[in-house]
Amino acid sequence: MKKINKSEPDFYKEFATQNKPRSYGELSEKIGYDVREYMLREEQNFQCAYTEIRLDPENSHVDHFRKQGLFSESVFEWNNLLTSCNNEYYGARCKDRRIKKKEDYQYLMNPVEDDPEEYFNYSITGDILADEETGTGQFTIDSFNLNDYALVEQRKRVANHVKSMCKQFSLEECIVFIGSFESFIRAIYSDLKCIEDG
Repeated sequence: MKKINKSEPDFYKEFATQNKPRSYGELSEKIGYDVREYMLREEQNFQCAYTEIRLDPENSHVDHFRKQGLFSESVFEWNNLLTSCNNEYYGARCKDRRIKKKEDYQYLMNPVEDDPEEYFNYSITGDILADEETGTGQFTIDSFNLNDYALVEQRKRVANHVKSMCKQFSLEECIVFIGSFESFIRAIYSDLKCIEDG
């Protein structure tokens, strides 16, 4: 998970103002693809807001970080909308099953408001580790199931790619080439480069 800087596009503002949708489904029907495509391209570097796996508008959905059923006032707020993977075992859908009440959100990291670097460490074995006293990091890892076996295995493969690339390519080149798990790559790159140089 990485920090996401949001910037509401004009087409979204105009649609909401002109059409005054009553439900997100109504909005999604008309401009859902454009919303996902914009967020992925302009805000999320084509990665899931929570897991950082590579996405495109066809294999993703718009997540309401604060669930519609608990926060009806936030349904159309741009800063509450993030593009997530469609997996049932990790990501937004997992979060939505696990979060049951408004109070749970005080322990859940929001990548729009919080900087995940302050809460997470990464192991080259692919695990995300909580790095704080408040419980927010671990609660977030558990809520999104960020250490699901499939995600850990994907991050392990990424670590192996970075290890083989870091002598010849810069950090930014590795991120662009691999195209997923950006915060994981940023966290492990210098350690792997030292191993390769040593």
